[in-house]
Amino acid sequence: MREQWSISQEEEELYRRRLFARANKGDVKAQKELQETYGVRLWSAHERSQLEYENPHFKSKARRAR
Repeated sequence: MREQWSISQEEEELYRRRLFARANKGDVKAQKELQETYGVRLWSAHERSQLEYENPHFKSKARRAR
């Protein structure tokens, strides 16, 4: 990424969107730039499927049956 943005905020946002698009396609350089510059980590579909979390607003059927 450029050191100083001398362009408008909309152009920076467009640049960031393009980085996301490239990173989603597997571009390692774009992923690295997103992580270093914006502190963003992209998760693959496989990584997301392995995540476990609890949603306090979701009531499972097993809990309702009690």
